[in-house]
Amino acid sequence: MKKIYLSVLALLAFILVSASPDIYTPELVAPSNNQSNAAPNVQLDWNPVTGLLGLHYEVQLSLDDVFTSPAVFTTDLTAFTTSNLLFNQQYFWKVRAVDSQGTSEWSEVRSFTTISKPIIRRPNDNSTGAAPNVQIIWEAVTGVAFFDYQLDISPTFDSTESKITSVTGNLAQTNAANLLFGKTYYLRMRMRHAADTSDWSLVRSFTTVSELSLKKPDNNATAIATDPTFEWNKIDGLLHYNILVSTDPDFSDMVTYQIAKNLLKATPDTLRYGTTYYWKMDGVHTRDIVHSVTRSFTTVDAVALSSPSNNSTNIGLSPSLRWNKLTGTLSYKLELASNSGMNNALTYTIAATAGTGTEFFKVPLSVLDSAGTYFWRVRAISSRDTSGWSETWNFRCVALGVNEPVFRNGLSIYPVPAVDVINIQLKASIRSNAIVSVIDLLGKAKIEREVQISNGFISNFQLGNLPDGIYLLRIEANGATYTSKLIRKQ
Repeated sequence: MKKIYLSVLALLAFILVSASPDIYTPELVAPSNNQSNAAPNVQLDWNPVTGLLGLHYEVQLSLDDVFTSPAVFTTDLTAFTTSNLLFNQQYFWKVRAVDSQGTSEWSEVRSFTTISKPIIRRPNDNSTGAAPNVQIIWEAVTGVAFFDYQLDISPTFDSTESKITSVTGNLAQTNAANLLFGKTYYLRMRMRHAADTSDWSLVRSFTTVSELSLKKPDNNATAIATDPTFEWNKIDGLLHYNILVSTDPDFSDMVTYQIAKNLLKATPDTLRYGTTYYWKMDGVHTRDIVHSVTRSFTTVDAVALSSPSNNSTNIGLSPSLRWNKLTGTLSYKLELASNSGMNNALTYTIAATAGTGTEFFKVPLSVLDSAGTYFWRVRAISSRDTSGWSETWNFRCVALGVNEPVFRNGLSIYPVPAVDVINIQLKASIRSNAIVSVIDLLGKAKIEREVQISNGFISNFQLGNLPDGIYLLRIEANGATYTSKLIRKQ
């Protein structure tokens, strides 16, 4: 009997040591009890406890709450990261602490359920106008080796277009490639790792872009430059664009220009003046082509003159003739004649300058006569065509003097009245330096300046801030003096 008693005492001592009251029971932290959508590598976390030498923790993970066949893990840390847990599966877990003197009680039992399937965020369900490389975005899930996405034009995913693509599990977005244009696609996803494959996600649908949208030139636009800029709305996922241009609405004689996929505008060529063109565009990738509608425009047929305005009078003898620039033009041809039929016209070639605005040609001195009427017109020349002539405009040169002979005392001034600048014509065609004085009615010189006379002409003599009024203009050159009345009126 004594031996039996001692054996019972020894057993009780063993039990007391095995469940030492000196080791507290660990308190579970995460995941929370009954948590759902846990990752397949969910981390099991608990609060640390105080123990003796060799303190570590034992974790049990089971498919049932009585831990019939648990997976057992040991760790020196206060957390354990699982791996390759089954998808859409409820798990139960608990922890106890162990040191050199004994073992704590088991913690409470908690459960969690792993995620069942991915959640797609983009593209939006039933969206339209998707690019052929539509972006696919989903909620990130850790512990996954691969995500598979399936695309098909059939909601049952059984057509010849059905395709499953895999991406690594550390991604949360990707792009499809080379989808057909104008088709409704159905999309679903699943997850995989070495131990399991999840269910497919909910199905989303979207429709790819069905038309390439044009911007400029506007349909039926007129007076378009011969180097028009074509503009369109971008479509991602292409190899390139094609611009198709023709003078025939059936495009029987079309020219095709290939444009890089990253561009949204292009000026591929110089066209002819005064011509109606038809144009359309294609977006191209390796499996399909998307088309635009057809538009038309008509190029500018002639230059528009600017100044001096038609039928102008009191124009100086060296005027600047101006017209509106035409882009795509290399040069202009200007004709100047003393008759409306442009017989025996003087012809000038003017190189085109860049940019917008106006071009001009300054008529040389000694070409025009005072009080004469002159006619002028301009045409544009490009690398492949010549425009029609502009309208023919005319102007009348200034009549020298006011109620005076053309030359008085060998001198004439124009325009009359003067504004800011005057031109002075001497009857004698001399070349020399001269002193020009402007004298008021009290005999005080308001302006006195040395100038150069060229072929009897002094051009662009500045009057500065000379007040309005009547003055005497005096020129001293080669020992001679020339005078005339000067009227200033701003």
